[in-house]
Amino acid sequence: MEELPVEILGDIFAMLEIPDLVRASCVCSSWHTAYTSLRASGLYKRQQTPCLFYTSESAGDNIACMYSLAENRVYKLTLPEPPICSRTFIGSSNGWLVTADERSELHIVNPITGEQIALPSVTTIEQVKPIFDDAGAIREYEVAQYDGEEEFAGPYTRAPNKLRDSLYVKAFVFSDSSMESYIVVLIHEPIRQLSFARAGDTEWTWLPPSAQYEDCIYMDGILYAVTSGGGIDAFDVDGPTVL
Repeated sequence: MEELPVEILGDIFAMLEIPDLVRASCVCSSWHTAYTSLRASGLYKRQQTPCLFYTSESAGDNIACMYSLAENRVYKLTLPEPPICSRTFIGSSNGWLVTADERSELHIVNPITGEQIALPSVTTIEQVKPIFDDAGAIREYEVAQYDGEEEFAGPYTRAPNKLRDSLYVKAFVFSDSSMESYIVVLIHEPIRQLSFARAGDTEWTWLPPSAQYEDCIYMDGILYAVTSGGGIDAFDVDGPTVL
C-alpha cells in the first residue's frame, strides 16, 4: 500500500470517514503526503455518518459527549464557558453549533476544535429591549410584536433565562468566501422574522418587512429565504444596503 501513487491513495482516502482518514495520515510519510494533498485539493467531500451530540450530568458541566455511529463509541469534548449543559441549541451547520446561554445570549462553538465566538447581544435584535433593575442589571426583556409595517399585538416581557425559549426559532452558520469569514442568520419571533450578523459585527441586522420564514441558504452574497407559504425572498446582504 505504501508504494501506491499518491493519486490512488487519495482516491482511497476520499472514501474514508474523517476519524479513519486522520488515522491513515499517521501510518507513514507517503500516506501523510496523500492525506495532505487530498485536504489541500478540496476534493474530500464525503458525507459523514451523523453523530449524536448530548450532555450528561455525570460527565461534567463543560463536557459534551459525541456518540459516533460509524465507530460505535463516545467521544468526550471539553468546551469553553458558559457551561454547555446549561445552553439551548438553536441550530447547527458547517461544523458549528449555535447555542443560547442562560442570559439568552448567543454563541457559536465548534465542538471538535473547541473554538467559540460570541455573537452580537440579544439586546441588538430590533424587537428586543432590556429592562434594568435599580442596580443596573438586566431584570427582564421586553419584546415588541411588529414586523416593520405594523404592531399586531402589545409587547410582552420575559426573564433573561426564558427569552431564548420564546424568541429563537432556528439559526444557520454560512461560510462567506468573499470575505473569508462567516455569516450567521437567525429566524426569530415575532412571526419568524430574519436577522443576520457577520464576523465582528456588534449588532444584528434586521431584514424587514416580511416574515413567516422556515429555512434559508446563502450563496454568492445572496440570502435566499423560504416562507411558510412556499415563497422565496432574496436579500443582497453584500451590497452597501440590504435589498
